[in-house]
Amino acid sequence: MAIVKRRLKTGNVSYLVRVEDKYRGYFPGKAFERKVDAEAYERELKDKSMRGELATIGTIRNLTFQVYFAEWLAMRSGKVSKGWYDSQKRMADTYVLGALAGFRLRDINAPDIGRILQLMREKGLKAQSILHVFNLLNQCFKDAIEYYGYLQKSPVLKQDRPKIHRVERAYLTPEDSWKLLEHCKNHYLAPAIWISILSGLRPSEIQALQWRAVDFDKGQILVCAAYKRTIGKIEPYPKQKDWLMVPMPGVLMDFLLDRFKHRFPMAFAAPALKGGMLEYKKLHGGLRKLCDEAGVKRVSPHELRHSCSEIWFRWGASLEDIRRLLGHKSAETTQRYVHRTDDRLLTLAKAIARPS
Repeated sequence: MAIVKRRLKTGNVSYLVRVEDKYRGYFPGKAFERKVDAEAYERELKDKSMRGELATIGTIRNLTFQVYFAEWLAMRSGKVSKGWYDSQKRMADTYVLGALAGFRLRDINAPDIGRILQLMREKGLKAQSILHVFNLLNQCFKDAIEYYGYLQKSPVLKQDRPKIHRVERAYLTPEDSWKLLEHCKNHYLAPAIWISILSGLRPSEIQALQWRAVDFDKGQILVCAAYKRTIGKIEPYPKQKDWLMVPMPGVLMDFLLDRFKHRFPMAFAAPALKGGMLEYKKLHGGLRKLCDEAGVKRVSPHELRHSCSEIWFRWGASLEDIRRLLGHKSAETTQRYVHRTDDRLLTLAKAIARPS
């Protein structure tokens, strides 16, 4: 089929033109909103194929995966963060290129992809790491079809996608959260812990947070930057890509106002002991020690974010409220922050009564 009808996520329809040359290489594919335009482009490409013209300068059939991957990664580099680019290149160098280096792009099939993933399993790598490599290969071959027109079918099959078994993260009950907050309020890590428990910012967002992003008049924090450990610098956008306004409970505002006095707007809101940006290692180690001193179970900096959702649920927040608070793109992600607590179910059970 030379014209493929596709329905986009927006609900619109597009017509993708796919025409082969005599070596079964594809001419550059193009998508059109109108079928009549797609048919005109199809006729143009078929005429070229009949005259013996090739899809590209040099035959696609001899294009190696290594050459294609370098081209693909260079194309992607202008559309993603440096951290993403570095992580994808590192994964490819470690797990993919060695296995597919001598292969022509058109000769790679599903068993070749399966062997890469199976070798990672045999090395004892976690399912999450294998999923990252699967997603890398999936996007790489998907672009070979839809963007470059090099292939007709992807060798990456859904059946090879690793299954991730979600494990519920540790968290503090609202009672234990308040014990920790009271215990640490005079500690240099207090701002980081208070902001995380009461407004749910990620550790990377707290590290990059400056006083100028804290709006005491509106009671909000502007989440507009994050520290990326993979590249060792602050980038001007958080994990969810978009800037986010996060509300502050009154008790957090009072706590931060007391520390804001005589501070510069450009200074960090949760600084290190001697000023400057707080290191994650110091936050992680210091938090464990403070949990022991407060008599609550140990949690990681990220698990304070899970503890935040418990407090907001206790005060009546809905699932959608929590999704917006934590800056999640989907409710599915937020579901991981809804902890299966017997206490909540028991409280609801006692509230159920016969209608009067």
